Amino acid sequence: MPFGPHKNSHTPLLSGKGVESWSSDEVAYYLQSKEKIANYGAVFRTHGIDGSVAHRLTDKDLESMGIKMIGDRHRILEALEDLKSAKEQNDREKVVWVGQEELYWSWFDWCRRTWFGLCREDREGYTLRFNYLDIQRPKYNRCCGSFKCCFGHSYSIDTIDLCNVDDVDIYGVSPPFFLECFCCANSREYVQINTRNHETHRREDMKILKLRKGIGMEAKRKIQNQVEVMQTMERGTTCGGNSSVRH
Repeated sequence: MPFGPHKNSHTPLLSGKGVESWSSDEVAYYLQSKEKIANYGAVFRTHGIDGSVAHRLTDKDLESMGIKMIGDRHRILEALEDLKSAKEQNDREKVVWVGQEELYWSWFDWCRRTWFGLCREDREGYTLRFNYLDIQRPKYNRCCGSFKCCFGHSYSIDTIDLCNVDDVDIYGVSPPFFLECFCCANSREYVQINTRNHETHRREDMKILKLRKGIGMEAKRKIQNQVEVMQTMERGTTCGGNSSVRH
């Protein structure tokens, strides 16, 4: 259920909206839904505090807004911490990039391997979110040992925590000579993701994303950006601390 103020006689239910998109009126309604700090909704409205800044307010900010009572500042910060948690949850669920495995070098290769589409092959699916990468891998039913069945496929999802990514590399792969010369085959780019155990400082695993040329470079750039964001946040959490209310 989307996060929002509780529904009562004074507060409308704000469903289907991210916290960061709340207006100052909606932030005021949220405070008014909290019994002991309801009277501060007007203060937030006067200062134009909307959802994009509410979760970043500090004790000093509240004091500057004229909120003198220490107990009330504590209660407001607790309520704003709920907004911050809701925003972080929304951020984690945002899709940054979606891609699919490049299975075939060319149309001819697709015809040859799938018997003109009669025996389909499922692609790996890649979904990059704020702090993790999901790799959906197909699991084929097989008969007579190594032959793939054309039905009953299932899948598993491998989740990579971006905080554990050591580095992201990319390398190009040319198609087989025959397919390149006679079937207009496309090159591929393989994005290699290496993960590390931060306790033992040893590399744990390596994942390969097989993508069409051009798409692989885009994927590498976006994954690398998210890795840097998450690891910077992790260092800040480790080194920093929560500010306490000033007396």
